[in-house]
Amino acid sequence: MSPLARPAVRWSTLIALWALVGAVLWIVLVQSFLLALNPFCHLQRPSIARVQVKSVDRDPDSQITDFVSVRQGDSDRVLRLLKAEAAELHEYDEVWILGAWYADGLRPTEYRVSLQRVLLEYPVLLLLPAAWLLWRVRKARQVAEAAPPPPVRRTFTDDFHMKAQRFAKGTEAPDGSAPPEPSPTSDKNSN
Repeated sequence: MSPLARPAVRWSTLIALWALVGAVLWIVLVQSFLLALNPFCHLQRPSIARVQVKSVDRDPDSQITDFVSVRQGDSDRVLRLLKAEAAELHEYDEVWILGAWYADGLRPTEYRVSLQRVLLEYPVLLLLPAAWLLWRVRKARQVAEAAPPPPVRRTFTDDFHMKAQRFAKGTEAPDGSAPPEPSPTSDKNSN
């Protein structure tokens, strides 16, 4: 029996999954609202690329980002990365870069690839495992409701064997007393 078939586990899992779906939808709603309010924002195609760092330059106009010159294949590009991420880079480093799905003048347009960054930039990806788990919980519930309950095992005892043990030689009676001694008169009568 699957652990998801148990009602307590199933309900706990359902509550956690729907809370995750609600949080993802809230993040997407807030991101969309902030994008709608920013007049300098434009959408761009998300991307992941492996690049080689050529130089890291400070951006005097921004307190959040720095410029990083990189080479991708045969072309050169200038990226805007977070100051902390740019400070970790050195010349000739090869790194994976994640392109954001929108660009504006306030935040970085590229990030170093990490699981946390991918989930922060694209929280909709969390809906895929959540949908799979919701499907598994639904299937486990259907299996649990369709399966008949396990049979009740009953053990019957008869008193025939208990009576037979009472008359066995060298054993005690079931109540703990010694077995009855045969009388000498019963032996004479049987001859």
